[in-house]
Amino acid sequence: MARIRNLLCLGCAGLCLCATAVRADERRGLQLARRPVTVADTIEMTQWADRSYAAGAPSAGRVGVFSPDRKQFVMLLKKGNLATNTNEFSILLFDAKASSEAKPQVLITMSSSSNREGIKNVKWLGDNETIVFLGENSGDIPQVYSLTVKSRKLTKLTSHPTAIVAYDISRSGDQIVFEAHPPSVKKIDTPEVRRNGLIITGGYPDNILSEDCAIERADRSEQLYVQGPDGVVSHIDTDDFISDWEPLSMAPNGHFGLVSVYRKEVPQEWAEYEDEILRPYLREKRKIGEYSTVPQYMLLDTKKKIFQPFIDAPLSSGATGFAWVNGGQSVVISGTYLPLDVADPEMRRERTRGPFVVEVMLPDRGYLPITSRSLAIREWRSSTATLVLQEPGHDALRLLGYQKLGSVWHEIPQDDSSIRIPLPEVVLEEDLNTPPRLYFVDSDRKQRTLLLDLNPQFRGLALGTVAEFRWKASDGHDMAGGLYLPPDYRPGKRYPLVIQTHGFDKDRFRIDGPFTSAFAAQPLASKGIAVLQVGRSVESGPPTTATNTTEEGPREMAAYEGAIDELDRRGLIDPSRVGLIGFSRTAYKVAYTLTHSKYHFAAATLADGFEGGYVNYVLFQAVDSVWVNGGLPSDDFLQSWLKRSPGFNLDKVIAPVRIEEYAYGSLLGGWEWFSGLSFRDKPVELVWIPFGTHLLVKPWERLVSQQGNVDWFDYWLNGRSDPDPAKRKQYQRWERMRMQLSGGKKDPASSFNHDDHREVAHVAESRSVY
Repeated sequence: MARIRNLLCLGCAGLCLCATAVRADERRGLQLARRPVTVADTIEMTQWADRSYAAGAPSAGRVGVFSPDRKQFVMLLKKGNLATNTNEFSILLFDAKASSEAKPQVLITMSSSSNREGIKNVKWLGDNETIVFLGENSGDIPQVYSLTVKSRKLTKLTSHPTAIVAYDISRSGDQIVFEAHPPSVKKIDTPEVRRNGLIITGGYPDNILSEDCAIERADRSEQLYVQGPDGVVSHIDTDDFISDWEPLSMAPNGHFGLVSVYRKEVPQEWAEYEDEILRPYLREKRKIGEYSTVPQYMLLDTKKKIFQPFIDAPLSSGATGFAWVNGGQSVVISGTYLPLDVADPEMRRERTRGPFVVEVMLPDRGYLPITSRSLAIREWRSSTATLVLQEPGHDALRLLGYQKLGSVWHEIPQDDSSIRIPLPEVVLEEDLNTPPRLYFVDSDRKQRTLLLDLNPQFRGLALGTVAEFRWKASDGHDMAGGLYLPPDYRPGKRYPLVIQTHGFDKDRFRIDGPFTSAFAAQPLASKGIAVLQVGRSVESGPPTTATNTTEEGPREMAAYEGAIDELDRRGLIDPSRVGLIGFSRTAYKVAYTLTHSKYHFAAATLADGFEGGYVNYVLFQAVDSVWVNGGLPSDDFLQSWLKRSPGFNLDKVIAPVRIEEYAYGSLLGGWEWFSGLSFRDKPVELVWIPFGTHLLVKPWERLVSQQGNVDWFDYWLNGRSDPDPAKRKQYQRWERMRMQLSGGKKDPASSFNHDDHREVAHVAESRSVY
């Protein structure tokens, strides 16, 4: 795929422009051959449907679910369908003796109209002929299904009355453990409340007000069940919090299960563990009935229906994992602390300092420490009786092997063949400018075979070139991110800039950004806008973190300011046309910048995030607001709040602000800025997506957010409007905002005074899902 690759080159100091440029006629030819990237392209992009990968985890070692005999494997893909407002999930079957001519078979496709995955957790049974998965079609409740690969016979294995959100199954398929939503029970619209009202003893307004709504709630614990060979389902009671985002596993023999929970009650002595990240949560004072965020692995005996901890200690904040050993006779856990019930002071001290890798024997739960090194479990190789561990945080994957001799685990030599990755291997390859493709790699034979180009249609798109960009923040610290240039970029021309926040990965192809909410990098680039995806600070020593301190806002503001300075110095951008998008946590950092920076911003978006204000503190008991503003908003810290909190400095906001709030009760989260700016007659709009999730999933809701931001920044930075008649009201709103900026007068710089744009009256509002 020919690109304008010679426009950019990477140097140790960052991104540099080369002296040569593509000839104008060649560039025009490129643009005639390809069309601009749209938000629809990002929504309908085919992707590997893996939760961890979507959240930013690498694909190494996880692509392709092999059958036990490794003769075939399956892969789960997903794509959005804008016509039906569904997400389509497909299981593809590949022959392990792959060739470029061999086409994968589509075993099954399911389309989800909810915020859940249509298919997830695909597994093989021990017969090498049957796959099992959690699936739902549009309008259905998700259940566990099995599918026979040869005959395509689909069998529903569960019939639970509420949505099953996680499961695992024994190798024979006769034991299932699963998590499901609790039944909906009205708590507000009841005769009792009508007569006596409702006593509020805790919780948050957004959750309380949505109690009776038939929507999924992240603050509700899932319920745990076991289904035996006879089909009888047993509910396993627990007071701890269960989330489908945390591990759930069944031993191959079906006798035991592992369930990750967040403890409701945290033993007082756990406060001695020295985990820097976990420690505040081990010591926090919580209200009665509130769950902690302290994780622990629990053992489920599927026969006796007993539920208890594997080890009476918490999991650490990193390198956690597990592997069933010898078919389920024991389990190895990494990243777990050990109990402090030892008399030897030095041994107790060692146990408080860091986590261990431990083997737990079943069913008596006796444990045997393997190592205190910070290693994460990769897998258990039953063929060689080898436990494979890996060092987390390393670019190059380093594997270490351990084998048990008698009652002692020993590390085996690095070159031992038993710890090598089984070959051949399936890999997903991509980079900043190359969309993901699936390859079959046999390093022994030095063969590399293309199995699948996930998005061949992208060859017809004029994608903007992306390169890693490094700069120095205005306070002196070093930063790295990704710079997207318009596909028809011309050296010497200054472009508007949108700064997208919240992370950057130099090894990933990101057509929109790290998340599907608000970000739209390539569609913005297609509008002639340079986009900077901000990553983390680049430091040679231990990382410096300002999170949850009074330096969080200033440090991030300095990063944005430094990027503007450097791009301006290089002649790449017009500093008078810079926009900001903050999402989730970085909504606060953008809010702080808008209220404290002396730099000019032409427009901004705050999307579904914490923004460090007093209303957040009151409504959601946001302790983060206390931390970033220096203390509680009273007495000695009141002045600190008045100085630091964005909500108390809205008079300094100059840029038009778009606020996006997702989920039913989230509307309150954006109200301080919406009300405060409206009261001051400053341009602001609030877009509420009541049935969306924090990471938007449904195609129409993504379109509202992502296309809304493309239109928003194209309007404020380029002075352009979309002539689509469906967007008429949208541009009428924004024209009124422009008049607010000019003191109620028609702004002579408005795009609607230009001959090459249509009048506002002929432009209409964007598509709405509510």
